[in-house]
Amino acid sequence: MATREISNLDLKVKLLKEYLDNGGIEKIFFPELLEDLIKVRADRNGKVLAETVSPRVNAFMLAILGSQLSPPPYHPEYISEYSTTLQKSYSFEQLNIDTAEEFDKIFDEFIKKDDVIYRGQREAKWRLYSKLQREWLSQKLFQVHQYKAFLEKLVEIGKNKFSVEIYDILNAHHIDALNPISVMGYLQHHGCPTPLLDWTYKLPNALYFALDGLIPNSGTIEIEDYLSVYYIEEKFVKDASLRGIIEDGLTKMEHPMLVRMIAKITDDEKIRKEMEEHFKGRKVFDKNKILGSGIIYHMTKIEHLMSFPIGYFSDRDVESEILFSLNNSKNILNQEGVFLWNANPSMPLEMVADEEYKSDKPEEKEYNYRFCKCFNIHKKLAEHIRLRLMQIGITDEFVYPSQNNLAIEVFNQAKV
Repeated sequence: MATREISNLDLKVKLLKEYLDNGGIEKIFFPELLEDLIKVRADRNGKVLAETVSPRVNAFMLAILGSQLSPPPYHPEYISEYSTTLQKSYSFEQLNIDTAEEFDKIFDEFIKKDDVIYRGQREAKWRLYSKLQREWLSQKLFQVHQYKAFLEKLVEIGKNKFSVEIYDILNAHHIDALNPISVMGYLQHHGCPTPLLDWTYKLPNALYFALDGLIPNSGTIEIEDYLSVYYIEEKFVKDASLRGIIEDGLTKMEHPMLVRMIAKITDDEKIRKEMEEHFKGRKVFDKNKILGSGIIYHMTKIEHLMSFPIGYFSDRDVESEILFSLNNSKNILNQEGVFLWNANPSMPLEMVADEEYKSDKPEEKEYNYRFCKCFNIHKKLAEHIRLRLMQIGITDEFVYPSQNNLAIEVFNQAKV
């Protein structure tokens, strides 16, 4: 008699075991299913025998598997998490790292890269929520505040409270130095929740944050064995850079402005054409004069930022002269920090990106979109990772040269 085959049996059994071990058995109200589950047997190696799996049990496992083939359920008033790495694969291209050898290989390869941004989180199950989103939902601030008005209040209080500190570190005293992004960046790195998500150009820094406050898994849910480091090649987020939008806007304005200027200078058609040809391709705007002009302050007002679902902010390209004054904190400087902005008060970043992708490609019936790549690193490697970081000087004192967390008061005042 031929052995019965069941597709994806090992995966189904693993998901079933996690479900049953974590309260699932109490949710089964069918005696027949419970009886069939009791009859399931495994061989001496622990592998479930397909012939002992009834059609009823297989259908139940298939339902559990199906629940992991789409993102976690979304509700605008609650935080959601990934139940399994399988469910997480809907949004991220993942690689699990379980040994020191595997970690060292990745570490030695990626520590050399300078065109990638990283974000570390101590739980692989966490979605990419900003600190403000977590507070907004957990404290149910949406019941008493409008999100846009709350952000405007947060920025205004922060600007008034910390303008001196920001000016001192930047050594620049002009309106653009206190633009909303620079203010929120300062607040973010001094204890205040904001809609900005911290990323860094350095893998070691992301690993430090992933280890910060790490809690070992005491249960049986596999995804809780892992911390995560997310990474994106910078070129893929530059399209979301407000700097690029400003530069593009100025470039598009230049030619018509140039034509109007020449028209005012001469009425002679021949001379006009000669002048247009002579100045063709030359810059009307001097970007060296943009800082302090108020352009950046104006473009980064909350009312404008809210129209950008996702934004990328970095001051690494100092040659552009369109800077957001982000390097206004010793913490940001040492952490080589950059920010991703999420305008949605409750939707995690990867979900916002997925919605934007779908809206941009409505004709596609199937999507194979992943927000970014991700290393899921087993928590048992924590001490090995800490040792590698200490060897290159990534310590508490380096990552947090400023221990000032007084900015949490800005958040508390904004809630009033």
